[in-house]
Amino acid sequence: MIGQIPRQRLGRIDRLLFMVFFLSVLLPVLSCPAAVQENGVFAGRVVDVAQQPVASAAVFVYSSTNIRRPADYISPPSDRAGGFQLTLPAGHYWAVARKRQGEEKYGPLLPGDRHSGAPLEIDITAGDTLEEEFVVADLKETSQLAVKLDTSFLHIEGKLLTKGGEPVADGYAFARRDQNGKGIPEYISAWTDGSGGYTLFLPPGTYWLGFARTFPPGPETVPWQKETIDNPSKSINIIDR
Repeated sequence: MIGQIPRQRLGRIDRLLFMVFFLSVLLPVLSCPAAVQENGVFAGRVVDVAQQPVASAAVFVYSSTNIRRPADYISPPSDRAGGFQLTLPAGHYWAVARKRQGEEKYGPLLPGDRHSGAPLEIDITAGDTLEEEFVVADLKETSQLAVKLDTSFLHIEGKLLTKGGEPVADGYAFARRDQNGKGIPEYISAWTDGSGGYTLFLPPGTYWLGFARTFPPGPETVPWQKETIDNPSKSINIIDR
């Protein structure tokens, strides 16, 4: 009949529609498991220096060594057991853990904020889980705690002072062997109180000393005072430039 499509042609149209449906709907669905396998899981715990769990800490993951910028990935806050978990695309990353006192996620650390120190290099493998532990501490806790137990390290102390001789509160002293070294300094004091007093523990040698009011110190904060540490107890005031 005129206007009636032959059955043979209808069959071909049906097969064509089925193929279009398969390619547009079913194929992506079938390929989902493979896409999921491109991710891995980064999990673990955040603890303090006494190995007690730290809740509400976050793990910040970066695709480069530059951690002075917004992170590429941030974990949900750690739970009461210090546990965290984060799904990441397979790849090579750098990770740090932070526990802040306030609401800010970025910017320099302030007194009371905790940090895990130098970034940890990690490799995320598709379909696998990588577990790591982060130890976070503030400057008071991380003033090279292990160093204090090593009798080969020498004790120095003094005050942080402005050019006019006024004590610097809420700052910290740091020491580098290389004046133009990068990253977190090798040796750091605790935060100073109103008296500006600091304490450092250093192996014998020559160092560049300086101080800062934010942690970690910015790349522009270059130590300026050169000192040779060669006796068990030495008093050195660090005076601002």
